[in-house]
Amino acid sequence: MKYLLDTNIISAITRPERYPKLIGWMSEQADVNLFTSTMTLAEVRRGILALPQGRKKETLTTWFDGPGGLEAMFAGRILPFNSGAAKIWAELMVGSRAKGHNRDAVDTIIAATALAHDCVVVTANTRDFDGVETLNPM
Repeated sequence: MKYLLDTNIISAITRPERYPKLIGWMSEQADVNLFTSTMTLAEVRRGILALPQGRKKETLTTWFDGPGGLEAMFAGRILPFNSGAAKIWAELMVGSRAKGHNRDAVDTIIAATALAHDCVVVTANTRDFDGVETLNPM
């Protein structure tokens, strides 16, 4: 089974003491089955850049850009929003609107990436991924 870790999961693993259940679940998985997406990479970077100047921003910037950062942690396992995912995204967005729902575009990009790469979305916000197989290990 391949798992695509949502942004909230990536955020949570930077604070392992607060999420022991998540860390336990992750320790039971083979690294080769854990993925993240280019959109999550962008969301994490945006979150760091949006922080006010200070120690927290400096610490997270050092982590993100450093040898233990997100790109290093998931080297070879950052899934792209490619043409296949783009087509799925369009279908999800239109299908949702036809049902009277408005999907968040960013979450739908992550959902489409997971579907295009045959992954289960691991997230604390399963309701944001209606119609996509999800797992909440928190």
